[in-house]
Amino acid sequence: MSTDIFLSGDDTSVRAVRVAPVVLLGVVDHFMRRAAGKRRVIGTLLGVFHPHDGSVDVTGSFPVPHDETADEIAVDIEYNRTMVDLHRNVSSAHAIVGWYATGTETDGNSVLIHEFYGRECAAPVHLLVNADLAAVAAAAAASAAASEGGDAAASTAGVPSPAAPRAYVSSAYTIGEVALRSEFRPVPVAVTPSTPDKVAMDVLFKNRRRLEAARETAAAAMTAAATGRGGGAAAASTAALASEVDNVQAGLSRLLDLLTVVGRAVDAVVAGEATGDVAAGRFLAETLALMPRVDSHVFDKLFGDNMRDLLMVTYLCSFAQAQLPIAERLLSVDVKALKQ
Repeated sequence: MSTDIFLSGDDTSVRAVRVAPVVLLGVVDHFMRRAAGKRRVIGTLLGVFHPHDGSVDVTGSFPVPHDETADEIAVDIEYNRTMVDLHRNVSSAHAIVGWYATGTETDGNSVLIHEFYGRECAAPVHLLVNADLAAVAAAAAASAAASEGGDAAASTAGVPSPAAPRAYVSSAYTIGEVALRSEFRPVPVAVTPSTPDKVAMDVLFKNRRRLEAARETAAAAMTAAATGRGGGAAAASTAALASEVDNVQAGLSRLLDLLTVVGRAVDAVVAGEATGDVAAGRFLAETLALMPRVDSHVFDKLFGDNMRDLLMVTYLCSFAQAQLPIAERLLSVDVKALKQ
């Protein structure tokens, strides 16, 4: 950790940090798209600070151009201010809560950047993300191999994952009212997905399992074809991701299953076969109160309209996807050679 002296942005009011998964994905994407020769990337964190418990919710971020050497660093301040104004037009409740950087440790330039963000918000948070996926995978494999042994497992207990983000705040050392120095102090950080994030990750994991199953089926079919016991051409078609209609169908099926479970639980309480839960009953009542009461034919019409919109969007996306290869082929044609 760095112990360089600086006075701006010294605040220990932050006790915990909660980060949305989309922020981490944005940091990794920024790192993968970095310019040649850059060892790390930085950006601004947006969110909400809760003074009653000292927690920070990081819900958004954006990259900030910068240039740095071993002795100095330059940050595009005007770009940062412009992007902050644009984000405030979308959500005025979100403000600057800190900054992120990729890497595994802080340095002297990190102190200078933190000092800059100390002028942008009262208690900036520094989020450090190891975006080197190859190094993270290698470290995870080494940790998994070490955990197979008894003593090695005990020695690695409590050690954070190399892929886990780390959060820091500046902590001041003072004698009386005289500030001597400040250093980065780690604070607990947790990845907290919202409801839309959970739905998106659930779809991603389901599609991943579909792809893995399709690859296994294709490999088995190819093996059977090589040994003369079957064909493997049909298995390749099952590797496609689930369509929007499939996702809607799966969501409705899950909703129907949940409603069936809730209905059985309510019927059991009404019949006296089970003890009612006041908190669960209040939650169900509040949830039902949020739903508008509409006739069945009106609901069918609204659902049909939304499905037609979904099918139209799906068709347009498929049409655009089909046109891209054609456009690439046309752009690669030498028009002058054709004229000759």
